[in-house]
Amino acid sequence: MSKILITGGGGFVGNKTANILSQHGYNVVCFDIIPINKNNKKNLPYKEFWGSILNPYDIDKAIDGCETVIHLAALVGVKSTEQRRLECLHINIRGTSNVLDAAVKHKVKKVIFSSSSEVYGDQEQFPTSENADLKPKSNYGISKIAAEEYVRAYEKFYKLKFNICRFFNIYGSGQKNEFVIPKFAELIKKNEPIKVYGDGKQIRSYCHVNDAVHGIMNVLQSGKDNTVYNIGNDTEPTSVFDLATKMVEISKKKINIEKVPFEKSDRTSNREIYRRQPNIEKIKKDTNYAPKIKLDAGIKEVLTDKLNLL
Repeated sequence: MSKILITGGGGFVGNKTANILSQHGYNVVCFDIIPINKNNKKNLPYKEFWGSILNPYDIDKAIDGCETVIHLAALVGVKSTEQRRLECLHINIRGTSNVLDAAVKHKVKKVIFSSSSEVYGDQEQFPTSENADLKPKSNYGISKIAAEEYVRAYEKFYKLKFNICRFFNIYGSGQKNEFVIPKFAELIKKNEPIKVYGDGKQIRSYCHVNDAVHGIMNVLQSGKDNTVYNIGNDTEPTSVFDLATKMVEISKKKINIEKVPFEKSDRTSNREIYRRQPNIEKIKKDTNYAPKIKLDAGIKEVLTDKLNLL
C-alpha cells in the first residue's frame, strides 16, 4: 500500500483516520503539533512526526516519500476561530499553502483537503450540493474557502491532483466539549441544564466520525481527481432542540432544556446557520460511500464511552 501523510493526525478526525487506514494496510505517517499518543508509543500502527504546518522544515521532514497527503490540520470550532481570528487565517490558509509547497517539492501524487460545510453558510435549497454558491458567515468558513482556492491553484499551476472533502457536523467519542454533542453530554454528566440557543429549530445532519473517515478512505481509493465531495450523513436531519431531547432521553436522566438568547452563545444570530443538510449523491455515485451509524447509536456511544453513564 502507498505511504500517506496525515496532517493533524493527533486530532479527533485525524487519529481515527490514521488508525483505520493503518488497519487497511496503508503505510501512514501522522503529523501534528503535539505528541499524538503519549501513553502507547510501542504499539503505534503508524509513524509520527511532531511539528507545525506553519514551519516548512517540519512538513518537509514528515512528507518525504509520501504519495498522498490527507490535510486535516486546522484551527477549528466557531468559538476558537472567532476569538483567534488572525491565528485561524494563518493556520488554515498559510499552513495549507506550506503543505501544498511541500507536496509539489516531494512529487506527491494527490492532496485530499479537509474543508467544511461552513463554506456554504445559509442556503435556500436543501439538501445542499457541492455546486451551491458559497456564502460563509464565519471566519473559519472564509479560511476554508481561501484554502480551497489554494488547492485549485496548485492543480492549475503545478498539476497537483486533489480532492476537497466538505464535512458536515462530525461527532463521536473523543471530540472536544466545544462541539454540540460532547457539550450536551458533559452537561448531562454534571446534571446541569442544556442550553439551546435561539428557538432551537436550527437543523443539523450529524455524521459519526467513523462514517466520515470511511468517506475519506472511499475518496482516497476511488474518488475522481480534482473533485469536491460532501461527506456527511443525509438520513437524519435533526433540530438542535430535538437533539438535546434525544440525548436526555437516551441518558435516562432528568435534565432541563433551556432556550437562551443568541447573545449568550458563541455564535451571534446574524452568524448562525439555520440549516445544514448535505447532498451526498456525488460521493455515493463515485465511490459507493454509505454512512451506516444511526444518530441514536452514536449518541449512546458518546454517553457510554466518554461519560460512562449507561
